[in-house]
Amino acid sequence: MICPSCHTDVQEENAFCGKCGAALTATAAAHSPYLRNYGAAASGVLLNIGARLSAFTSTGKLEGFSLREMFSETFRHRAPEEIENYLLVGTNRTTPNILDVSTGWPKPWFFARVFFFVAVVYALFLGSMVFFTNPKFIPGFIFMGSLAVPLAVLVLFFELNTPRNVSFYSLMTLIAMGGVLSLITSSIGYQYSMFDWLGMPQAGIIEEVGKLAAVIIICRQTKHKYILNGMLFGAAIGAGFAAFETAGYAQDALLNGLAQVGFNTQTFFGAGGSNYLHDQLFARAWLAPFGHVVWTAITAGAVWRVKKDRPFNIHMLNGTFWKTFLVPMVCHMIWDSPAAMGAANPNLFNYAVTLALGAVSWYVAFGLVQEGLKQVAEEQVRVLKEQDPLAVTATPVGIASS
Repeated sequence: MICPSCHTDVQEENAFCGKCGAALTATAAAHSPYLRNYGAAASGVLLNIGARLSAFTSTGKLEGFSLREMFSETFRHRAPEEIENYLLVGTNRTTPNILDVSTGWPKPWFFARVFFFVAVVYALFLGSMVFFTNPKFIPGFIFMGSLAVPLAVLVLFFELNTPRNVSFYSLMTLIAMGGVLSLITSSIGYQYSMFDWLGMPQAGIIEEVGKLAAVIIICRQTKHKYILNGMLFGAAIGAGFAAFETAGYAQDALLNGLAQVGFNTQTFFGAGGSNYLHDQLFARAWLAPFGHVVWTAITAGAVWRVKKDRPFNIHMLNGTFWKTFLVPMVCHMIWDSPAAMGAANPNLFNYAVTLALGAVSWYVAFGLVQEGLKQVAEEQVRVLKEQDPLAVTATPVGIASS
């Protein structure tokens, strides 16, 4: 018998898999801890999908992972000094020793504060723009609306980078340079595209390849060798791409609104012209956590998994990389298809498809995060062996508790 969850050979008489604990019979399923935790028969389907994704991307089953536990520190009170010091990482003086790095699942919290702060500024721009009917508020309104969610998701990856060896300054440069470079490479791809016959889904191929090119061009250095570093670099480039692209869509919405109600400022705002902008920005903002940032993080994490501390070479992109890279590419293609976008106005089915694509993307992303945490743990073992060969036994490296 083959376990449907982890695909391990098990004996016919077993009720549960000895490796992953999944139920193998209907009777056992009624008492399975998986069903108690995740509910009904749907959990078996989800676990099976997760196992197949893990096998396809060679990331392994998530161990000790809990969203509730991961985000349990999000709303805990923090002193201003703690918040300020939290960003003081990544330099020669502020990067912690690798032996002091936790290999347990991180508990990010700063990303939520970034989001709420930018959202408040966005709301102030919106209210002021409408109240004063002043078009000079429009650029700031577009800027904050385009950046809010991509920046918050980037900060989440900043917190998942447990080695703490990348500075916030580096991320700001990557957002700008990586974002514009990925737009340029994608624009070149559209100009010479051979996939016009695909229609809108061709964006999944062109833009993901364009962002991959930007990752390779900008992040060829060997200083940062961890998978978690690569995912952070990819998230920064994806955040820049997402913010700049959203600003472009907002500009189109503004021009369309002006064309419909007239180019007089009072007429534009009097006719509810701000809605042309807000609706576009809001629609893209709530979907942003499931798109470009996490997709490019997966891509860059897959590159770093094969590159590590070596200079990049195109021959490093092996089968494991391409299979992992297929996940964001295919998700992006489906995202831009009628199944997710809808023929005109998206309905509940379209939104369900979009959220399912986001769930797949984040599952693979967390799988790569787990690989990154294990890589850090292996590095700690290596350093300890160099310091004292008798201090470390040859035991398998796993994810330690936080």
